[in-house]
Amino acid sequence: MKGLRAMVCVLAVVPVLLVGPDAFAKTIQWKMASAWPSGTQIQWAAEFFADTVNQLSAGRFEIKSYPGGKLIGPLEVFEAARMGTIDVAHASPAYWIGKIPAGALFGYLPFGMDPVPYLTWMYDGEGLDLYQELYAQYGFGYTAPCGILPPEDLAWSNKPIKSMEDFKGLKFRTSGYWGEILTEAGASVVMLPAGEIYEALQRNVIDAGEFSIPSMDETLAFHEIAKHLLVPGIHQPSTILDILVSKKSWEALPADLQEIVKIAAQVTTLRMLTNSISKDIGALESFKDKGIDINYLDPQIQKNLYQKAVTLLDAKAAKDPYFSKVWESQKTFRARYNAYDSLMTPQYE
Repeated sequence: MKGLRAMVCVLAVVPVLLVGPDAFAKTIQWKMASAWPSGTQIQWAAEFFADTVNQLSAGRFEIKSYPGGKLIGPLEVFEAARMGTIDVAHASPAYWIGKIPAGALFGYLPFGMDPVPYLTWMYDGEGLDLYQELYAQYGFGYTAPCGILPPEDLAWSNKPIKSMEDFKGLKFRTSGYWGEILTEAGASVVMLPAGEIYEALQRNVIDAGEFSIPSMDETLAFHEIAKHLLVPGIHQPSTILDILVSKKSWEALPADLQEIVKIAAQVTTLRMLTNSISKDIGALESFKDKGIDINYLDPQIQKNLYQKAVTLLDAKAAKDPYFSKVWESQKTFRARYNAYDSLMTPQYE
């Protein structure tokens, strides 16, 4: 009888030894809340990131993605990730300019860099170190760029905007530093949530407004109630999105899964850019087919507004040493990139 018992014990242990110690380990599950509305291109990036992590980890690690308002409010994700209420937030540094004025330099900046030079500065210049410094005081476990948008539409309006005079008295929906620049140009700036822009244009509560890239503006159907579209997106040539990971969640994650998070964030950044451009091409073609009047803002007006932007940003840099450090780094890199670009970009069309 003793021999039989011993054999049973051995047989019971063998399957465990054969499949290995991790075979019955539980899947690590994270909750990620974003600042983005469901169904938008920016929420697409959050979901792409989560899906990429899930696939690369082969079932060991699962991130469940929630759009803004589903789990917590869109503007609550920063504190929720910092306090560990959620594992990770997906948002943009520019959302926090109230507490971090330099956030706009890493989010969306009027007359900032286009995506290619921006990402070159970020990944192969001083950008990433300066970006980490942005969040250092808040005690996150890990932060990283996780998505970038190409240039936005400058304005949807009920009347054409073709001169600096046309900005004076214009009731314009926008936000951030661009709002300060337009105020300096004589516009009356109004801040509205994305979901209220359509009705405000329709009822002439505002004369003009901007929200995002052509494909997202198409989703919001602005072309149904505003027949004039102004480009290019000088107020937002590129928009960085990012992830903010709870310190507790990050430190509990095995090193190989931490690497998967890092890789997935970079993959998301690239794929969001190409996917957005592809969708924007189709959206602009659709606007033309629908008879939308698409106007390219006079370059001289762009130069005029650019000078206002530089004056504003220099003034902010004078009051904030960290802002100044980032702003100077970007200006230095941009000058070097422009010299490269002038030599290496063909001009045959």
